[in-house]
Amino acid sequence: MPDLHDQESTKVDARQMRADHLRGARRSLIVNAARDVFTKEGLDGASMRSIARTAGCTTGAIYPYFHGKEELYCAVLQEALEQLHINVTEAIETCLSIEEKAQAGVLAFFDFYNERPDELALGLYVFSGLKRVGLGRELDGVLNVQVSGVIDLIEGCARAGGRSPEWTAGAIAHCMGLLVMGHTGRLSHWDYDGRYLLEQFLLR
Repeated sequence: MPDLHDQESTKVDARQMRADHLRGARRSLIVNAARDVFTKEGLDGASMRSIARTAGCTTGAIYPYFHGKEELYCAVLQEALEQLHINVTEAIETCLSIEEKAQAGVLAFFDFYNERPDELALGLYVFSGLKRVGLGRELDGVLNVQVSGVIDLIEGCARAGGRSPEWTAGAIAHCMGLLVMGHTGRLSHWDYDGRYLLEQFLLR
């Protein structure tokens, strides 16, 4: 005889899975819309209303997921940092030489943002110029943990290969400088490719 309790439990689990899937899909839709709006208008220029309009929903439909545009901006950056972590990890793991793993990690870091200039712009808050900008202590802390996770991967490989923390700091700083100069056309003065210049720096 069928166990009615088990059947009812299965139905409840299925409903919960559908609800979770729908919630995740709605959240993803809102985050993608926010990315489009932030890319065009920046953090200061964006509004919850414009994000809702792009997502095809009301502002009230956003608030169960995010309390404000700062949380949305954080979510957009988190998704990018998660993918960056994956890319850097894969580059390191596919490199057989311990001495070359750190270089591979830095190059993967560069390639990620070189292929995604919008993500670079959002990550640097370039719409606010050169002034220091943040999302508040709590959200900044969340993002800093993710950034540190990527940097720690590279620095761990650098140490294993006999390089100092100063090498990692210099490599990432060089990487970011070349990305900014490349995407703003400043490298055209020398007619050099940013990745080539980074590779030359890493060989030192």
